[in-house]
Amino acid sequence: MARPWSLVKLVVHPPLKMKFASTFITLCALVVSTTSAAAQTTHQVDLSGISFSPAHITIAEGDTVLWNWVSGMHNVASDQGLFTSGIPVVPPFTYSLTFDAAMMAAAPANGNVYAYHCDPHFAFGMVGSVTVTTTKPVLTITNFLAGQTCAMTVTNATPGAPLGFAYSLVGPGPLPLNAGPCGSVLASLSTPITLLPRVNANAAGTAVLSLFIPPVAVDRYVWVQALDLNNCQLSNGATMRVGL
Repeated sequence: MARPWSLVKLVVHPPLKMKFASTFITLCALVVSTTSAAAQTTHQVDLSGISFSPAHITIAEGDTVLWNWVSGMHNVASDQGLFTSGIPVVPPFTYSLTFDAAMMAAAPANGNVYAYHCDPHFAFGMVGSVTVTTTKPVLTITNFLAGQTCAMTVTNATPGAPLGFAYSLVGPGPLPLNAGPCGSVLASLSTPITLLPRVNANAAGTAVLSLFIPPVAVDRYVWVQALDLNNCQLSNGATMRVGL
């Protein structure tokens, strides 16, 4: 009989000793700054026919996206349920969302890429995405499949710095924590939180941790975050669903 998900552990691959810096243990979780700048730029996306225009945009942290209904009955819905404009409606209608630090902490996305779609026209390819650029460490997870080894890659880290990783099986927080020397911070993880081994970033500021995903974990959600132990900067959180 399959074990309950609460007993399933992500397995480090290859095996590594679970050694953590005392600072990281004190943190107990990975966190992001609660300080966010005012929205810098508003990017408009039009909904017309069965498409978003432009469908895929790249913005800076703190920018706002304004979806503008031009024709047809549509809505805007995150692929992972992180945001929605509500039920499909006809124009005139607009929906806006500011991708600041608070929003990204509460709705963490893998690689800071927010994929979305229109519910009535998803089958017709009415999809889009918002990629948010930042100077903070960026966590991107690939091959998150049951029975396989995934790669947790952090870029924009301090070259040579140790990177800590942690995950939650409960939710994305946000959770206020005392981060020791970093002060009061907000985690994109919910307790209980499991710490993973640390990995040193290379000269380019990139660190990769490989983990084996148990076969029984299929279709489960996992929330992951990484921490640069050199400057206490947190990566984005990543909301992941174990695939087949």
